[in-house]
Amino acid sequence: MTDHAATMGGENSPRYPGWTVVLASAVALAFGPSTVAVLSLGLFMRPLQADFGWTRTDVALATTIVSYMVVVVSPLQGWLIDRFGVRRVMLPSIPAFALGIAALSLLPPLHWVYYAAWVVIPFLGVGLFPLAYVKAVSGWFRGRLGLALGVTNAGVAVGAMLVPLVVGFLIQGYGWRSAYLGLGCIVLFLTFPIVWLFVRERPVDAPGGEAARPMTGDSFGAAARTPTFALLAVAFLLIGVMNTAMIVHQVPLLVDGGMAPGRAALVQTVFGLFGLFGRLLTGTLLDRFSPTRVMIVFILGGALACGLYAMGAAGDMAFVCAALIGLLFGAEFDVLGYMIKGRFGLKSFGRIYGAIFAVFQFGAGFGAALLPMARDRFGSYAPGLWIFTGLLVAAAIAVACIRGGFKTEKLADVPA
Repeated sequence: MTDHAATMGGENSPRYPGWTVVLASAVALAFGPSTVAVLSLGLFMRPLQADFGWTRTDVALATTIVSYMVVVVSPLQGWLIDRFGVRRVMLPSIPAFALGIAALSLLPPLHWVYYAAWVVIPFLGVGLFPLAYVKAVSGWFRGRLGLALGVTNAGVAVGAMLVPLVVGFLIQGYGWRSAYLGLGCIVLFLTFPIVWLFVRERPVDAPGGEAARPMTGDSFGAAARTPTFALLAVAFLLIGVMNTAMIVHQVPLLVDGGMAPGRAALVQTVFGLFGLFGRLLTGTLLDRFSPTRVMIVFILGGALACGLYAMGAAGDMAFVCAALIGLLFGAEFDVLGYMIKGRFGLKSFGRIYGAIFAVFQFGAGFGAALLPMARDRFGSYAPGLWIFTGLLVAAAIAVACIRGGFKTEKLADVPA
């Protein structure tokens, strides 16, 4: 058996060392900035309002601040990882990020301190956004790349379910200050040893496989001048406008429509479950079908959900809408990582991924402000939801315009 065949066949074995990297990355992502610093913000709104006398708008502004700071941090993360490697950027970021989260337990009732903290925290966690783990995993896989990325990014979905439970328990039992301190301890004492022991890029001298030639692929400048890069940037900008806004406002829009808060929370749980399922399903589909076709199906599903919500979907139909949005949430970055490696290689993977992730976050910050503003202006979420529907259709068209194949083996090419 050739080195290449041995490498490809190894990916089918649970003992293949790349799978250890995948599982460790998933655990680390479950308690990374995407969950601890972003998805948990809503749980602290009421406690901060009660203690400091702030309005919901005052507290929620942190969401937009974080989104736009990630716009700045993502390209920086990509450059650092391409320049110094994953571990040299990731390992010092863990204690720095943990300290930043724990320091929020000392927050005074001053708006400027609160906002300044959310400017600084994304920089402290610069090495911990999904790009770092995606690049580490991508070097280990070819034929099973889609599944590997799906399992890796499933960590974010798992964290989206676990972190609210942990934060809710800590706030209820010990107060919001202890909850921030507890989150910082979890980041430090759980993720640091896991990353230290198990998350690493494939050794340069590994037999066969693409990581043995780690500098192959296009430069960032060459990639940025291609139609594929432009179309991906446009598509993810438009998807980003919908993404964070729907995560934050799905429950309020359902309650506005007359749904009981408890049932609306159950709908949000369904969203989280299908986000997890979507990451695993996407990974499996990417190893069998064109990534553009996979992405178009999920984008149009999200467009359908926004349109149904705009028309007042309620009852059981709300669960269908949440499932469709969850599937898109689960698919988007699995597909992005797969496409970037397949089209541009690993040479500038970090900078390319970071640039498109920054564009996505720019859209997310805009959408998070647009949807509540539209509601305040028109007295309903419907106009904003129709805008989201149109933007997602446009995103699907942009993905459909991507031409050419991707240099990644399909499952059929992998020896049993």
